[in-house]
Amino acid sequence: MLVTCYYDIYQKPERFFEYLYLFYDLAVSGLPILLFTDPSLVPKFRIFSHLPSLQVVGLPLTSFALYQQAIQYTGPLPQNRNPEKDTKEFFALMNTKMEFIKRATVYTTDETLIWIDYGILKIVKNQERFLHKLRDINHARFEKLTLPGCWAFGRPLHVDSIHWRFCGGFFVMPRHHVERFYTHSECVLRDFCTMPMYKLTWETNVWSVIESCAERNNIHWYFADHNDTMVLNLRETQASP
Repeated sequence: MLVTCYYDIYQKPERFFEYLYLFYDLAVSGLPILLFTDPSLVPKFRIFSHLPSLQVVGLPLTSFALYQQAIQYTGPLPQNRNPEKDTKEFFALMNTKMEFIKRATVYTTDETLIWIDYGILKIVKNQERFLHKLRDINHARFEKLTLPGCWAFGRPLHVDSIHWRFCGGFFVMPRHHVERFYTHSECVLRDFCTMPMYKLTWETNVWSVIESCAERNNIHWYFADHNDTMVLNLRETQASP
């Protein structure tokens, strides 16, 4: 099952349909999708009510522990960020991805949980091939957390800059890893929010620390960029049918 979310963290309700347009082809693809959104926005997704493959779950962001942990941060934000885009609310939402996956286990019995950013089709060039590959991945079983990334292992991490060890917009999580990776996310995010040498930062930075300190043997990394390759470069040999 694919897991995604849409929350209006920038308080710009007029942009809802702009983002909906980006999500539309993924929504009607027939792929099983679990979409988390604010309860107030659930009625806006009624245009998809005829799709049995799309399940919309209304939960406020304040009901997610990782979001709450991040939004309570009071320190400075990373220096090398886009001030308009990379707000505290943005960092908090990005770091909640692992909890969205954890919550998804309540709504599905699927063994393969796939995080995908809501507007990912904006960066996709060959949509038909991309969606076909997603179907193959959805029917496969995985032993390890499988993530695409731009950088090889070992680059130094700086809290003021994004660390592109992982792309962030797509990953595959086998159910049997969910609880452990969520616990790691909670602990590392707490350190970033409370220890003086750290700052609230991008989720990819948090995941890089988790990989380095605890989970490298349970992660399968493959090279990709912020385009179709995030999905297309996942070779079928990395999964078992």
